[in-house]
Amino acid sequence: MSLGGWSETKPANGEVRMLCEGFWNISESKTGQKYQEFNAIEYRSQVVAGINYLIKVQVGKNDYVHLLIFQSPLLETKFEGVQGDHKLEDPLVPFEPFSEKTT
Repeated sequence: MSLGGWSETKPANGEVRMLCEGFWNISESKTGQKYQEFNAIEYRSQVVAGINYLIKVQVGKNDYVHLLIFQSPLLETKFEGVQGDHKLEDPLVPFEPFSEKTT
């Protein structure tokens, strides 16, 4: 992965799962949905002045959201956005921070 470019999609590891756990409530709030579960499935990352993470999270039997989270070099995390209404087969496509697709 080159600086500034997005990685290929990878299976979520323990670090990514822990990273997104803290954003369950804000994701529900932003999408207006109540989730049955909140399990990171896969992710992409981008090295900038820190790391951007684009994470596919299973929130119901056949329901998924995509989270955008920034982690600074000091390991501080910031919720950058969520897109709701995704399915397992939907690719992780980078989106603008604070952009919400909530059909």
